[in-house]
Amino acid sequence: MSRRGLAIVIAVAAVGALAAWWFLARPQPAPPSIVLLTIDTLRADRVGAYGAGSGRTPTLDALAAEGVVVEDAWASVPLTLPSHATILSGLEPPHHGVHDNGTYVFPPEPPTLATLLAARGYATGAFVGAYVLDRRFGLARGFAHYDDAIERRAGGGSVLESERRAEVVASAAESWIRAQPGPFLAWVHLYDPHAPYDPPSPYRERFAGRPYEGEIAYADASLARVLAAARERAGDRLIVLVTADHGEGLGDHGERTHGFFIYGATLRVPLILSGAGVPRGERRAGPARSVDILPTLLARVGVAAPPGLPGADLLQGPRPREAYAETLYPQTLGWAPLRAFRSGSLRLIEAPRPELFDLSDDPGETRNRIAERPQDAERLRASLAALRASERQASAAATDSESAERLRALGYVTGAMPTHDAPGAMDPKDALPLWQRLEEANWAAARGDDAGAVPVLRALVAEQPANVAFRRALSASLRRLGRAREAAELLGSTDGDATAWHERALAQTEAGEIDEAIRSEDRARALNPLLPEVHNHIGVLQAQKGRLGEALRSFDEAVRLDPNNVRAHTNRANALRAAGRAAEAVEGYTAALRLAPEDADALNGLGVLAVQRGAADEAAQLFRRVLAREPAYAEARLNLAVAEARAGRPDAARAELQQILRAPGESAVKERARQFLRDLGY
Repeated sequence: MSRRGLAIVIAVAAVGALAAWWFLARPQPAPPSIVLLTIDTLRADRVGAYGAGSGRTPTLDALAAEGVVVEDAWASVPLTLPSHATILSGLEPPHHGVHDNGTYVFPPEPPTLATLLAARGYATGAFVGAYVLDRRFGLARGFAHYDDAIERRAGGGSVLESERRAEVVASAAESWIRAQPGPFLAWVHLYDPHAPYDPPSPYRERFAGRPYEGEIAYADASLARVLAAARERAGDRLIVLVTADHGEGLGDHGERTHGFFIYGATLRVPLILSGAGVPRGERRAGPARSVDILPTLLARVGVAAPPGLPGADLLQGPRPREAYAETLYPQTLGWAPLRAFRSGSLRLIEAPRPELFDLSDDPGETRNRIAERPQDAERLRASLAALRASERQASAAATDSESAERLRALGYVTGAMPTHDAPGAMDPKDALPLWQRLEEANWAAARGDDAGAVPVLRALVAEQPANVAFRRALSASLRRLGRAREAAELLGSTDGDATAWHERALAQTEAGEIDEAIRSEDRARALNPLLPEVHNHIGVLQAQKGRLGEALRSFDEAVRLDPNNVRAHTNRANALRAAGRAAEAVEGYTAALRLAPEDADALNGLGVLAVQRGAADEAAQLFRRVLAREPAYAEARLNLAVAEARAGRPDAARAELQQILRAPGESAVKERARQFLRDLGY
C-alpha cells in the first residue's frame, strides 16, 4: 500500500473512532417509565372511549385520544387476584396456578413485570386498593415498595376494612412517584367500582341511582393526580397502560356482579396504551388478552419477554386469534367450574351443559350454537384440552377465617382448594338462584344485618346440607349473633377444610369450650400450616393458659405469615407485656399502629405500659383516643379510671367507673369497676 493510501486508511479509522467516542460520550435518553393502572370491575362499555358517552371517564378518554385503544380486549378470569397474576406474569391461570381470591398464592418462581424491570434498575412500586391483593397472596415479589396498608381490624365484617378509597391509593402512589430520581414502574390498583357500590360525594349525588357509574367516575378522577405526578417526573419518557382485571355482570345472563360466569359482560375490559413510542389516536380492533400486556409493555422499554409466554406485543406482529378463560369460583360452592376457549369469533364455554357462541353476529352470547356446529365445538374442546395439558399444580392455599370474613364482606366465598373437577357437579347456570340468595345474605351480613342473613342461610343449608360454603356462612352469622355453640355444631363434619376447622375453633372458644377449640385448631394447623389466624388464635389460647413462651412462638409465626395482621402484632405485644418485656412490647404495639394508626387494642396496650412506668397523663391521653374510637371498650375505660386516679384526679376516675356501671349486663370489668370505686372511697 502507498504512503498516501495508508494515510487515508488511518484518517478514516480516526474519524470512525471519533464518531464512536462522540456517540458514547453524548447523554443517552433515560429508559421510559411505566405506569400500569388497573381499575377493578370496570366494564369496557362504561368508558367514554368505548362508546359510553362523555362525562364519566374524562381522564381515561384523554389517554385514549393520545394513544391506542384496543376495542376488543378480554380478561382470562373474572376475579381480582388471578387476573392480576395474569397481567403481571403474562401466564394464563392454568400456568401460574392462581384460580381464585384468597385460596391460592402466586408461586415464587415465574418472572413478572416487576422482577424483570427491577433487574434492569427500575424502581418498582405497587399501590393496591383491596385486601384481595395483600402481599400474602404473592404478587409483591419484585416490588421494592408494595403499599397494601389496608386497615384490618378484628375479624372483617366491614367492607371499609377490606378496601381503601381511590384517593388514598392515588395519594400514596403520587408521593412515591414524585420521589423517584430515575426510571420507575408504578402499578396502581383502584378497587372502587367493585360491589357493593358506594361512591363518595359529589359522585353519589351526581350519579344518583347509578352508584356503579359514580364509583367509576370517582376512580377516573383519582387517576388524574397519579398521571400528573408521573408526567412531571418522567416527562415524555412515560408509558401508561390502563386496563381492568374484569368487568361486571350488571344483570347480564342473570349475574349481578362477577366471578360466577365467564360471559363477555365480566371478561371484556378496556385496554388503553399511551406514551413514549405509542401511536397517537389509533384504534385497534383486537382481540387482545390480559396475557398480551406483559410483552407489550416490555417491548416498549426494550426488554425481551421470557420465552414461551402465550402473549404478543399488541403494537407489533399478528393479532392474537385464540383466548382462554376460566372461573373455578363455582367449585368453591361444590358446583361445576367453567372454562372457555375462543378461536376467531367462535367461543366455547365448557360446562355440564356446554355453550358455543359466534361473536361475529352474537356479541351478547345469547344464542347457543352447540347443537348446530358440533365439529366446531369439538375443535375448540381439543384446543382447550391441549392448553390444559401443561397445567401446573395449584399453589399453596392461604385462606383463614380473617381472610374468609373479609372476602365475604366483599361478596366472595372461599373454601378448600379444589383438587379436581367433581363429576356430576351442578351447572352454574342451574345453581344461579342459589348463588343470588347467598350473595344477598353475604351483603346483609357485611352490613351488620346477621339477623336478616340467618333465615336465608338456613334455607340454603336445608336445600344443600353438604354445601360447606353455606354452612360456613351461616355459622359465621350465628357466631356474631352470640349463638356460638350452634355455630360450632354446624361445622362438625368439615373434613379437609382447614378454614372451617378454624372457624369451628373460634365458635368453640366463644362457647367456653377451650379444650375442644385447641383440638380444632390443631386439626386446622395440620391441614394447612400456612394460615396466620390459626397460629394467632392458638397463641391467644396458650396465653390464656399462662404458656407465654408457646404463645409468643405462635404469634411470631402469625406475623411472619401475614406481616399486615394488626391483631397478631397486638397479641404478640400483649404477650410480651405480660412477660415483663416492656421495650419489646412497645415495638410490637408500634408495628400495629403503623398499619392501623388508631387501633384500639394497640393504643390500650401502650396506655397500660405508660401507667406501669408512672406516666399517668400520657396513659390517660392514649385511653381517651381509644374511647373516642370505641366508646364501648369497657376495659379501656377502666384503664382510664386508673390513669386518672394515678394522676391525682379521683373525681374524673369515679366518672369513668360510673359510666362502666351504667352499661347493661354484667361482666368481669364491671365487678372490677365496683371494687375500684370502693377502693377510692365512694
